[in-house]
Amino acid sequence: MTLTVNRTPARQLSIGQVDEVRAALTAVLESESFATSRRCRDFLECVVELTLAGDYESLTERFLGVKLFGRSVDYETATDSIVRVRANDVRRRLMQYYSTSSPEAKVRIEMAAGGYVPEFQWQATHTDSSEHVANDPVRLTVSPLPEWDNSASVAVESDETAPGRRSWHSPATFLWGSIAILTVLFTLFMSLRVQHQSNFDAFWQPVLDASGQPVLNLPTTDTFQLTMNSERTLAPLSDLQPGQSFPLKLGDFIGFHDWHVSLPVLQATLSVALALNHKGKTPLVRIGTDLRRDELRGHPVIAIGSFSNPWTEATVSGLRFTFDRGASDTGAPRIRDAQNPQRSWKLSHTYPGPQDKDYAIITRTFDPVTREPFVSLAGLHSFGNQIAGEFVSQESSWNEVARRAPPGWQKMNLQVLLEADIVGTTPGSPRIVDVYFWK
Repeated sequence: MTLTVNRTPARQLSIGQVDEVRAALTAVLESESFATSRRCRDFLECVVELTLAGDYESLTERFLGVKLFGRSVDYETATDSIVRVRANDVRRRLMQYYSTSSPEAKVRIEMAAGGYVPEFQWQATHTDSSEHVANDPVRLTVSPLPEWDNSASVAVESDETAPGRRSWHSPATFLWGSIAILTVLFTLFMSLRVQHQSNFDAFWQPVLDASGQPVLNLPTTDTFQLTMNSERTLAPLSDLQPGQSFPLKLGDFIGFHDWHVSLPVLQATLSVALALNHKGKTPLVRIGTDLRRDELRGHPVIAIGSFSNPWTEATVSGLRFTFDRGASDTGAPRIRDAQNPQRSWKLSHTYPGPQDKDYAIITRTFDPVTREPFVSLAGLHSFGNQIAGEFVSQESSWNEVARRAPPGWQKMNLQVLLEADIVGTTPGSPRIVDVYFWK
């Protein structure tokens, strides 16, 4: 089998080739690799359609920033890297798609680093009769053992000349021979299955093997709102000048428990739910305080959120990488390294300042008695939750973790420390800061 790759500039595409590119684009946009990011889908669709239309002049960082991200025409591309960040994310997702979902796609869509003009590759497979058998799928068939061919040129001692030797025609011999073949085939299958298990599956396998459905545990939130009477009474609040104050009483507020979920937490929830659903597991969604440990026997818990999730606080506290609120409520929270007190990571800005970076900890532990798995996806800021959720949902993420892991890491406790830049409200691709494994 020979494989040839033809690169065709969009200016030379025929009508049929344009249709094939659009069909390939649709398949990519509907794939799991792009399901978790509407921004990436919009970006890829835009640059492909502009290329097919021959509008290469619009495939610039400034134009894409204005068209896709609402930037002003004169925005500073040198300091605002939103287009570059999103392009890198698209390249990463395309690489994942073609390495896992569709490795032999007829048309491949690629976008070289440093530019925004996609390239289209046609893959043609040529076979001849001599190669046909080699290219067919491998099939294992268990058949009854063949009878000896008396006309063969091999000397075979007959049953008459060897009394006491069991004949191949014996039902018992046939049964045990079949069992032996089935045993060998099953052992071969299990060996190949272990060897070809992806690193993504290795991380999630304890969750997938659990008897109960996994539970996605969202952060606990409290929201306060002025009562209607208070709003009328406190109407002059809009006239307050800087430095002035207005007295408020506890009765002026109504509290709502678990009322809101932030968009980054929702993004993390959707990413993990889609990844688990693809593996045949439909997770249950619960709020942090709605769960009791005695109700979760057999149900692995995946906790999202740090300080606002009691399950994360109870489980991650005391591990190597853990969260610290700081010296006071006004101080910046941080992640600290219990093994090296000199190392810590904190946000450069606190609310209401804009975030330009966030950190996250991915933790997987096993109950020392029941061996039930627990997974925590937690960030310093809400963006960190999204970063962690998208990281654990990508095949490529765990390939990098596995390269840093010791042998047998698949059954070990682990922590992965991540950081990512934030552009506006869009997290960039996460980077691994450190990993830690223990039994």
